[in-house]
Amino acid sequence: MIKLLSVDFRRCYKTKRFVIGTLIPVCIILLIIYIALTHDKDGHVDNLPFTVISFFPSIIAIIGGLYISQDYTNNTIRNKIIFGHSRTKIYMSNWITSMLGTVILYGVYIFACYGIGGIAMGFSSSFDAAFSFKCILLAYCPMLSYTALTVLVCMICQKTRGTVLSFMLYYIMGMSSILEYFIDNETFSKIFNNCNPAIQFDSVQYYAVDPSMLGDNIEISWIPISTAVIILLSTLGGIAIFNKQDIK
Repeated sequence: MIKLLSVDFRRCYKTKRFVIGTLIPVCIILLIIYIALTHDKDGHVDNLPFTVISFFPSIIAIIGGLYISQDYTNNTIRNKIIFGHSRTKIYMSNWITSMLGTVILYGVYIFACYGIGGIAMGFSSSFDAAFSFKCILLAYCPMLSYTALTVLVCMICQKTRGTVLSFMLYYIMGMSSILEYFIDNETFSKIFNNCNPAIQFDSVQYYAVDPSMLGDNIEISWIPISTAVIILLSTLGGIAIFNKQDIK
């Protein structure tokens, strides 16, 4: 397992794709800081780490999806199996690499927000570091859920179609809210809105700015619980399917 991880870490984190994907949100935040300083010199950096988190699913799908898909196109996964690595370890190696990549991706973004933004814009007198840290942990939840689902889709679908589907997954989950118009049930609506990663991104953004902005059926405490359930079920299901599928 250690050998698999060391190889996967080098293959993922040292690529131009990962570096560029990490710099994209940083460039976006630098642009936001510039616009804020140009139009509102009294602005503060307090809620900056949560302003564009809805962009991260697309970046995760591109970086993580293409990384895993490449394993199929260049026969890396088949070669790993031939060399005696178990399919479970191969899946978990890609899972750990992708999860850590997401942690690094958002971590660099937070550092840019509070590091560069803090120097350029400063913090307000009402800035609550403990509350912001809580919101950061909450923001990580849907990102990690989405990463686990991306690994599941890409490991099962094989090649670039997995990347395409994982890229569309966020938008599919977002548009699935139309189901509420056909299923008029309060319990269903509450579970759906609190467990859907696409909706959780918006919930975290609203909560970070002002908790009172959350809808009546949104329970912020459900986010980490649903994240644990999604990660557990998608990982166990992905391993089970990957162990049985034919590698082409």
